[in-house]
Amino acid sequence: MKSTALLITSILLLTLTSCKKNDESNNTSSSPTIGTTTASEPVSSPTSQYGESTTATSEKVSEVIGEVYQGQYELPLQGATGYASLNLPLREDNSFQGLELKHLEPGTGFTILKEENDWLQVKVEGQIGWLDSHYCFVNLPDLIPSIQYNITNNAKSLYTSSGHMIPNVTGQKLYESRDFNDRLGDEEYIVPVLYSMASKIMNAQKSALADGNTLVVYEGFRPLPVQLNVANQLMQLAQSSPEVMSGISSPPWQIDWFISTKVSNHQIGYAIDVSVAKIDSSKQKQVGNYLITKVEALSEYPMHTVMHELSSQSAIYTQPIAANDRNAWKNAIVNPNNSENVALLQYYLITNGGLTPLASEWWHFNDLDALNALQNQKGDGNFILSSTYSEIPE
Repeated sequence: MKSTALLITSILLLTLTSCKKNDESNNTSSSPTIGTTTASEPVSSPTSQYGESTTATSEKVSEVIGEVYQGQYELPLQGATGYASLNLPLREDNSFQGLELKHLEPGTGFTILKEENDWLQVKVEGQIGWLDSHYCFVNLPDLIPSIQYNITNNAKSLYTSSGHMIPNVTGQKLYESRDFNDRLGDEEYIVPVLYSMASKIMNAQKSALADGNTLVVYEGFRPLPVQLNVANQLMQLAQSSPEVMSGISSPPWQIDWFISTKVSNHQIGYAIDVSVAKIDSSKQKQVGNYLITKVEALSEYPMHTVMHELSSQSAIYTQPIAANDRNAWKNAIVNPNNSENVALLQYYLITNGGLTPLASEWWHFNDLDALNALQNQKGDGNFILSSTYSEIPE
């Protein structure tokens, strides 16, 4: 017998699929073409290393020559930025018996050269060696540039609670994690997750792109001091506002379901906060020899609360479920206030991405495989990442 959660999700998805097909029959050009220009289909010579092309413009624009990368991601792993999630030995060979060349402190950045047997060959401070990939972060924009990255805690935080602004948090830049990305030729957000999680996010994005949609990532790694500050400010607000207190502490919920007061999965690196949007327009951009798709305009699908609303209003199930349980959510009772777009988001992240949801936040998804691979050796995220080490792929 199907669970209540899966049954409702299936009904919603059938409705969404039917709507999508009707829309496609009326307007077959609404979805962008992703990755159709190849090296055998030259357009014109790019004017720079980062050529761009757009559609539907009255002005002559520079078009690009390139090929769509055929590997696991939208760009090769070679040249992407990585970070140590905890203290890591850099070894001479890709084995635990390899000579230790140096020790990397948590948050140390490096350039990834290649992967071999769950090890990453990296370049760090001019030295080349190998790291156990399970304990490495990778910068998502370097691998999946078609995703829209909107790290609002890096600009103007969206955090609210029961509709109330949180003093010293809402609208504030909570930390600085942007850098000029030499690989992508622009200033970009730094969006790290554990390396083994990146492939699942790629699968989810492929599914979204096939529907003319895109993921919108609001946060991956979150520095521990930032999270603790938000939790502290929220508790201070709750003490003076009965409505806020009720929203974060009425049974069966408590504050840690909305913002953890200790090290959480965001610091460890196996969580993302994400929404989904319809792509209204996009352009192709050249990165080295490859073409990538960059979203220019989008329409985000509305959910039953705004992003980062820290209260029980954001819950997708009526009861808490263990965040490290792979299957409990399948039997959970769905919050009747859920937007039907929650089902679409879950279809991409759960069905196609293999992630699991968080009962209290419609936007939050975890990779339990990445967590289990750590074998209880977890970082604490007590650092801020402000530099990239990315290189243009060959």
